[in-house]
Amino acid sequence: MKCTRCGKNTAQIFTRNIGGKETKVTLCPACFQTLYPEGEDAFFSSLVGVDAGKRCPVCGTSLADFRSSGLLGCANCYSVFREDLIPTIQYLHGKVRHKGTALNVDEAKYDMVRALVSEQERIKGAIERARERGDGAKAERLEGELRAIQRRLLGEDDE
Repeated sequence: MKCTRCGKNTAQIFTRNIGGKETKVTLCPACFQTLYPEGEDAFFSSLVGVDAGKRCPVCGTSLADFRSSGLLGCANCYSVFREDLIPTIQYLHGKVRHKGTALNVDEAKYDMVRALVSEQERIKGAIERARERGDGAKAERLEGELRAIQRRLLGEDDE
């Protein structure tokens, strides 16, 4: 059986009966030591938590709800349950910070694309308003501008 964290090493099953429920995890000794240098008791106490009654003030999701379903109710839950989520996130992903993908993106090009998309949305709104007013000539001119932006976004036009 392989470790659920690294997927390479032979793993051990750690089992604990907590609150009448049997909890099992499959980790190799190296990953277990990396994640929980304090030992097995620290690992299982992080799964259980101390305040399972804590609730998100925005959506009402409780820590107990998260523990039973694995789902949070809203974006605010990440702030409310931050300290309680860190051990779980570290266990599942090996890290608690998102590093993003390793893309080499030119920031100037990214900014240009963002500006073009923003302009595209502005023009779409202007076309809609021109049509509502019955100004077909203006709508047609704006549609030409929209097509030009779409060509630039697709790299078909080097302006």
